[in-house]
Amino acid sequence: MTAVDLSEETIFTWGAPPLKFGAGASDEVGFEMSGYGVKRVLIVTDHGIHALGVPERIADNLRRYDIESEIFDAVHVEPTDDSMNKATEYARAQGPWDGFVAVGGGSAIDTAKAINLLTSYPGELMDYINKPIGAAKTPPGQLKPLVAIPTTAGTGSESTAMCVLDILSMKVKTGISHWRLRPTLAVIDPLLTMTLPPEVTAASGMDIVCHALESYTARWYTTFDRKKPEERVTYCGSNPVSDLWCEKSMALLARSFRDAVHRGADDVEARSNMMMAATFAGMGFGNSGVHIPHANATRSPAW
Repeated sequence: MTAVDLSEETIFTWGAPPLKFGAGASDEVGFEMSGYGVKRVLIVTDHGIHALGVPERIADNLRRYDIESEIFDAVHVEPTDDSMNKATEYARAQGPWDGFVAVGGGSAIDTAKAINLLTSYPGELMDYINKPIGAAKTPPGQLKPLVAIPTTAGTGSESTAMCVLDILSMKVKTGISHWRLRPTLAVIDPLLTMTLPPEVTAASGMDIVCHALESYTARWYTTFDRKKPEERVTYCGSNPVSDLWCEKSMALLARSFRDAVHRGADDVEARSNMMMAATFAGMGFGNSGVHIPHANATRSPAW
């Protein structure tokens, strides 16, 4: 029997939510949520997306399956501890909720993750924030169903187990990382991104590039000190599975990034490829982690 050095890590973990992908997929949210037996859902979004009418359309679709919903549209772009606490206070006051639907970019999806956690179990935001900023408390059990519907091709938050925010008093960006935060289902509809301006398409697309490249070049999982099961973090280092998704993401970017920026209003294929690239990169970095570029991006426009 070959000897194995158990002082270094020999195990990696990988996880991702189920996906429903394709043009018009957002019109099937009611059917999907009905499968979880929910009756009352909070739709989490921001003012800009609400003005486009997408959350109302989703609310109508939920109604067809006898699911009541309410729209919370005060998500702060680039969430802060203050904005997430206010969102949680609203959700607690208007609850209880059987489930959540996040509609928007990473800000909306991450805010919905925090709301789901903090309305499902006792505690405050800082109880769950990563160390050394917070106490890094582990969610004690399963959260409510959360369906994530991205409206930008960038963050990949629909497939990750993290929510990211700025701590205003400390001027630092941090977050909560635990596999229980991962959305129950990611519903990815390229048609929701057709009206994204070229500048936004380019900026969010570069987010995908960073996610895929950083994940692909992250420290290999076996180079870390071996951990006990309860000590392993969500970001376990690059590994054979995360690399596969990053490679696919980069191939999609190479094929469609320019077309999405220059002809995105008419090119459904390019928009679809960018949405897949974002989700696939999330399935990579959401397990392996990112490194120096993200570490350097700790100051937000709020400062």
